[in-house]
Amino acid sequence: MVRERVSRGDVLVTPEAFGRTGLVDVRVSGAPVADLPTAGMLHVGSAAVPVRVRPLGPDTARLRLARPLPLLVGDRAVLRDPGRRLVAGGVTLLDVAPPPLARRGAAAARAGVLAGLDGRADPVGEVRRRGLVRGSDLARMGVPVTVAPVVGDWLVDDEHWAGLGARLVAEVSRYAVEHPLESGVPVEVLRRRLGLPERSLVEALVRAPLRVHAGRVVAGSVSVLPEPVARAVDRLGVELRSRPFRAPEADRLVELGLGAREIGAAVRAGALLRLAGSVVLLPGAVEQAARVLAGLPQPFTLSAARQALDTTRRVAVPLLELLDSRG
Repeated sequence: MVRERVSRGDVLVTPEAFGRTGLVDVRVSGAPVADLPTAGMLHVGSAAVPVRVRPLGPDTARLRLARPLPLLVGDRAVLRDPGRRLVAGGVTLLDVAPPPLARRGAAAARAGVLAGLDGRADPVGEVRRRGLVRGSDLARMGVPVTVAPVVGDWLVDDEHWAGLGARLVAEVSRYAVEHPLESGVPVEVLRRRLGLPERSLVEALVRAPLRVHAGRVVAGSVSVLPEPVARAVDRLGVELRSRPFRAPEADRLVELGLGAREIGAAVRAGALLRLAGSVVLLPGAVEQAARVLAGLPQPFTLSAARQALDTTRRVAVPLLELLDSRG
């Protein structure tokens, strides 16, 4: 940036070292907050920025800036009333990334929180109040990071983390009742239900006997199929015992009790191998096919493979593709 492009009120900062904020909670010394104008002028450094003033407590308020500035917790400023041409009071910044005040009673609750702040950076207190926050975001607020992250850059209050863990266990149990044919809860579903910003936080919450497997949080070390699905898989196994590569047609699978959802559950549990769509075989079919095909003159044709396996083209093509992908 050339010198001619820098004007009064501009701030030159180290990249990524500061955040820019247009909303701050402050303590005001001087005029009572109830007497402040709804519109004022905030003077910080050489900048003068119009602000909207929302009283919170006897000496605390929320300021909405007309343009964002790189402000830190503990910064000092002056609030001026341009209409009456007087200084309304001195300002100490208590929070440069305050929460929204959307619910009834939120402003009064916020005033209670601000009453205990003095504008000094408090890493432990900030994490406790926010519950979950990135360490890099805290640093950009002017708060030193002294708390170890739970995963990545995320800092979490211990009590909040314990509560999330209890909710995760409850959600896994609830999902099992709602979706009895699924082997576990997709991590993304848990992320949304717990209101977490990243999937990695869900995975970090998982504790035994729960575990993460194939993008799901599952209970125990083995996926157990519901009894009706297990019986249907057993019936299919009887049919495939003598001709292991003769995958039944879709209508026969339905007769056996294996619709799309049941097949999906059996595949996730490792009880069936899906080649394509509704083309399913028993789990050991790939290794068995490899042994059969190894005995053919090499290279062999699709027709030769189909005859050796005693199957149809519908099964042989995806089976050979799977063998090829596995080398």
